[in-house]
Parts: sequence; structure tokens; C-alpha cells
Amino acid sequence: MRWTEQAAELPLRPLAALATRLPGIDALLEELVPADGLVIAVASAAADDVLRHLGSHDDEQGGLLLGEVYAEGNAPGASRVVHVTQAVAATDFASTGVSLRMASGVWEDARSRLGPGELVVGWYHSHPGLGAFFSHTDRRTQRAFFPHAYSVGWVVDPLGGESAWFTGPGSSPPARVVREPPVPGTAADTDREP
Repeated sequence: MRWTEQAAELPLRPLAALATRLPGIDALLEELVPADGLVIAVASAAADDVLRHLGSHDDEQGGLLLGEVYAEGNAPGASRVVHVTQAVAATDFASTGVSLRMASGVWEDARSRLGPGELVVGWYHSHPGLGAFFSHTDRRTQRAFFPHAYSVGWVVDPLGGESAWFTGPGSSPPARVVREPPVPGTAADTDREP
């Protein structure tokens, strides 16, 4: 038997397909995609799930983000837009007001919820009362577990009402974050404040 290294086939979607998946975003993309950095489009239901989860605890909480990646080619480095479609809360964890250690079971939970063409695109966690920033430990976690150009990290201070997004192994700021409007008639549509 001979061992050979082979890059995994990622389900990257062509950038042109995004307009049919997210109607109304094409004008925004024309403005943003030529810019440096990644555009993050977040489904309202996913954002609401994250904020509800993080807002219900005084200690750090977190989980994984699932979604689709749109690229100008087949390489992860050509990623231009990440569409976050789901959030998977870590249910087995150890945390304090200033630290979080998620158990590996969250990865299995995430894999079981992946839809066609979806992959784990990143992670989220809270900094209750500390502000929204990536600490040195957060940056190390991003590099180690979310090293792709399309990888995103979202930190929320539910007590201070702040949030911040980071992308790629260098934890760079995204070009822009867009919250996708809720689908009419869904719980996300009726639960939303005006």
C-alpha cells in the first residue's frame, strides 16, 4: 500500500449561484465581492439561534456554524461569500465567565445536521460582560480548527450587546456581514422585533 496526500474535495459553490440562493443579494455582491475580504451572509434563523443560546447563560457558551461557501474557483482561497445557515450549540462543555472548552461531540452533532453542499464554516462563542473581541486563545483556536480562508468566528457579548466576526486563520475582519431577512411566515419572521 502506498500513502499519498490528497486534498479533500470541498463542496464550494460557484459565486454566480448565490443570486439564485439568496434573491436580492446580487446588487450587494456587485459592490462587495471585488473588495478584499470575505462577505458573510447570516440566515436570520441561525443568528437568532446563536443569540438566544448565548443570551441565556452568564458563563461562556459556544458552538459551530454550518453553511455554504461560494467561491470564484475550486480552491478554498478563492472563497468570497460564506452563507451561515445553521448553528449547532455545544451541549457537552466546561465553562466559566472567561473560558470555554467544548467537547468533541459538537462535531458529530454538526455533521449529523449538514445539508447537501453544507460544511462546518466556523464557530461562535460568548464573552459575557467582556466585550466582543478575539482573545489570544480565540485566535489560536481559529488557526488550529478553522484554518481555511472561508472559516468564520463570531464572538458575542450578550450582556453588552456587542458582536464581532473574524475570518480565516489570521482572524481578519470580514469585508461585510449581512443578516439575511427571515423567511415570511416562519418563527424567525414572527419572533423578530421591529
